[in-house]
Parts: sequence; C-alpha cells; structure tokens
Amino acid sequence: MQILKNVPNINFEELARCADDFNGAQCKAVVTEAGMIALRENKVQIAHEHFVAAILEIQADKKINSFLYA
Repeated sequence: MQILKNVPNINFEELARCADDFNGAQCKAVVTEAGMIALRENKVQIAHEHFVAAILEIQADKKINSFLYA
C-alpha cells in the first residue's frame, strides 16, 4: 500500500507512549485503521492525527472487550 509510506511529521515516540499496553495484534490494527481513516478522508498519506484517531478507536474496542470477559 503506497498510502503507508512514512511521513516525516509523525511523532512515533508519542504514539508509542499512547499505545504502551498494546500487544502486537493491536499495533497492527492501529496501522491498518490509520490507513482506513486516511482513505475515508481521500488522503494520499497517513498523518499523525490518523494514528491518534486509530489508537483511540482500538483503545475503545479494547475496553469494550475487557468488559465482555470480566
């Protein structure tokens, strides 16, 4: 996917802090969802805000799933 090429304005350190407790599958889901968000906005590159929105969405899914199994 060409849309997933690295964009210089992405702060990966901040993203890593936000997703500190994510496992590998959740990290992959963040990247995939960030790409989907960018595509929905008809963007040709992923921006930092796409990753932030994706992290928030995955965190919300994670909370919902933890309540289901608690």
